[in-house]
Amino acid sequence: MLRSTGLTFLVVFQFPFLNFSVAQIKNEISPEQLIVRNAASVYFQSLGEQSGIYRGTEYTGYPYRLKSGHQFFESADISNGSIYYDGVLYENVPMRLDIIKDQLVVRYVDQVSGISLHNEKIDFFSIHNHHFIHIKDDNLNIPPGFYDHVYDGGIDVLVNRSKGTLKEVSVEGNFITILKQKNNFFLKKEGVYYQVESSGSVLKVLGSKQKEIQEFLKKSNIKFRKDPENAIVRMVKYYDLLTESK
Repeated sequence: MLRSTGLTFLVVFQFPFLNFSVAQIKNEISPEQLIVRNAASVYFQSLGEQSGIYRGTEYTGYPYRLKSGHQFFESADISNGSIYYDGVLYENVPMRLDIIKDQLVVRYVDQVSGISLHNEKIDFFSIHNHHFIHIKDDNLNIPPGFYDHVYDGGIDVLVNRSKGTLKEVSVEGNFITILKQKNNFFLKKEGVYYQVESSGSVLKVLGSKQKEIQEFLKKSNIKFRKDPENAIVRMVKYYDLLTESK
């Protein structure tokens, strides 16, 4: 069983009431606030090893109001997932993935605040039924970052997901529009990563069985431009099927 190596908390805020008596707290906050804080304290103390997931910094979002869109992968809503963080596997963690900042954000025990985890401590995580791996090596022919591992076979298919922003200035103030998600596709073959942008580039990486794969695409009515991610995965899966049956 994997275990945490320490329980030092590096979040930028703390529960101040942990250093005061109950009587002192009651004089400073309302009964409603006291109930919330006491509940958070009980939950916090009951976590044990789980508390290591809060080693990070407070998630601050963006300095301007959002006009449209959101910065998260799949949904702006909190979703439970799993994370391998600092040598420990955490499951059923409420979190979101900010694909503009490339930050994994977990919900703190106060049910309001967000903690941005330290990227260098993240090895992999799963959210919205997608499994992301963290490529950290600068020496590979692929930019470091989080990659959605959409197919794991003889050749792996990885997707780097991102969004851009557009700042707008008006008499009402400054706003940010979140642009449509962008996906960059990569194949990993024999330990080497290749970026692919067309069916031709995929076929070039695969090397053999090109005629068979093209016939498969045509018969299956798979259009690369319409849905490139599905097309790439189907092409690689079919290649694996053909080469395994030799």
